[in-house]
Amino acid sequence: MNTSVAPKQAPLGFHLKARSGEKARKISLTFRDELVPALEKAKGKLEATWKVLDIIVAKPEYRRLAEPLLDVLYTGGLLAGEDRKTKIDCPSSGATYCVLKARESLNALRVYEQLFLRLMRRHKQVESAFTSHAARLLAELKTFDPQARRQLARIFTLFIINGTLNARVLLALGQQHYIDEGLTLEFLLEVFATLKREKGAAFLVQTVKRAGLENRILSFMPPPMRSDLHFHQVYQERDLSEIIKLHQVRTGQELGRQLRLRLLDDFNEQVPHFDVVRGVRKFQAENNMSDSEIIGIVLSTIFSQGELPVRDHPLTEQDIRHVQPYNALLNALCNTERTQIVLLLRLQEYCYENPSFLKSFEKLVQQFFKSGVLNRDAIMRWYQTDHLDKGKVTFLGQMHRFIQTLKADANDSNKLRRGLMRPKVYSDVAPNNRK
Repeated sequence: MNTSVAPKQAPLGFHLKARSGEKARKISLTFRDELVPALEKAKGKLEATWKVLDIIVAKPEYRRLAEPLLDVLYTGGLLAGEDRKTKIDCPSSGATYCVLKARESLNALRVYEQLFLRLMRRHKQVESAFTSHAARLLAELKTFDPQARRQLARIFTLFIINGTLNARVLLALGQQHYIDEGLTLEFLLEVFATLKREKGAAFLVQTVKRAGLENRILSFMPPPMRSDLHFHQVYQERDLSEIIKLHQVRTGQELGRQLRLRLLDDFNEQVPHFDVVRGVRKFQAENNMSDSEIIGIVLSTIFSQGELPVRDHPLTEQDIRHVQPYNALLNALCNTERTQIVLLLRLQEYCYENPSFLKSFEKLVQQFFKSGVLNRDAIMRWYQTDHLDKGKVTFLGQMHRFIQTLKADANDSNKLRRGLMRPKVYSDVAPNNRK
């Protein structure tokens, strides 16, 4: 009995997978061998290069070879396949006219930028493969030398500026081994610096936010450098103060959220104000936060309590009285004239940004004055020189009568000290009329 099994035959019209892969590889090599000499002959000139590329790419047998085409245009040869056994598979006389071997100037790279744009407009297969190929290049970043990585960062920046490439592709740099070796930081610094130089600081910040990078800027630094000190030094050296400010704002927002949650828990559990103040001061010291930040967070947290809902109409006297239980907390935090002025500034800012509080600024200031949170000198100094421009006319107008009262009281106090007038005597009992 014959137990041998006949080999399986491929169905008509199909090839075995291995043979299909071999054939595709052979076509890719043939395509490369035709493409590289054409690029060399064009010598990097835009019109000449576009003319030969358009003819070659339009051939029916090459229409599925967008990836090899992009490989050659970027690197001069074919990138390694999935086996990753070799860095770049190209002939010894590989194309010298390609992105990574171009002169280190944006003008030289703009030739290739225009070439890519023309190819994508004319050949849809190139447009379809463009973004995934960019991600693949980032995955192969370690195989390129420093100069090639700079070239890649710069042309990616040009593509981000013209909208061809979504900046979120930069998130592919989040591989831990790239971060540890500093490749991620190196690439991002080049992208950010080029963005700022070409389009300005506002466009840079906008791009970073749209790419979702603002939350990861610090985490993309190598672990030994992952501190605010090193972060500031590295980005300041590249004149990227906007990134530093963006990081500071983001860090401040996160710290503010943490402190608000802690304060709300303390308020709900009715923790004594002494313990609350101690916890706030400890949090401030640990995170190197300013008095302005701390007082602003505490004030907004107090106003966000359930007793003070944000409404379209002004606060009532009853609403304002709900602030009184927190006077001891504010008094402990604002125990100097400087911190009292900070409280007035944060109160002005909060009332300006929340319509329900806009007409209640003067009432809140009076309430804080009567409870001892604010003193007369701090209020007078705020009124005369230290106020903000936000709502200046409205708030100074509200405070005019109260300021006049404070001035009158100050004059009376001065006269009393000099003995020019007798102290006022207040009594609920009417004096007997003289006969």
